Amino acid sequence: GMFGNPAMMPLGRNTVSFYGVRYYGFAEVSDMAVSVTYPTKIGVLGIGAHRYGFDKFNENRLRLGYKNAYMGFHFGAVVNYSHVAQGGDYGSAGALGVDVGLAAPITPDFWIGARASNLNQPTYGSRNDEKLPRELSIGLSYRMSDFALFTTDVVKDVQFPISYRGGIEVDIIGQLAGRAGITTEPQTFSAGFGYATSSWQANVAVQRHENSVLGYSPAVDFKINW
Repeated sequence: GMFGNPAMMPLGRNTVSFYGVRYYGFAEVSDMAVSVTYPTKIGVLGIGAHRYGFDKFNENRLRLGYKNAYMGFHFGAVVNYSHVAQGGDYGSAGALGVDVGLAAPITPDFWIGARASNLNQPTYGSRNDEKLPRELSIGLSYRMSDFALFTTDVVKDVQFPISYRGGIEVDIIGQLAGRAGITTEPQTFSAGFGYATSSWQANVAVQRHENSVLGYSPAVDFKINW
């Protein structure tokens, strides 16, 4: 929730989560993040940190989030500080952005959600006013009994074509689940497995880009809740 739709931060339990992705197998384009959520009487508070890149070029984010729910309607917001740094004499710059998210169940098994990122149109520094990515996404999820979960969403970045995304999670046996997904613009395919208990869960996945030169991107995440 801290890095996706803040309206989906978990209610009722404390969580600590970590994920890491090594895009196309290159250490220089590694993507890592950690997040913590803490429910209170006035809503869920969250904090997250993210790093992408290596010493010659990297992007870092610090996120502070809030989420609440009323009569089944979930809403949340995140204040995000982004900082980009380049090696040599190219310097660094930072910017403050705001993300918001909404989610609600149409039926107990059928949900709709939406998210908008960087609503305030932040820019990096004063040299070239480079704009941070601005996205609007709308998605649906449907759980078919206790067997499978289907998800789909439409994402529009103001500078890029519309991207369509879809995925399925299937319970294999016990607490072991299998997953597969696809995106357009760019076209990617992904698959993975996850194992969950009442107090922790772990997932592994790999993504394949449409450009065969780029190869595979392995990923892993781990979550503890109590």
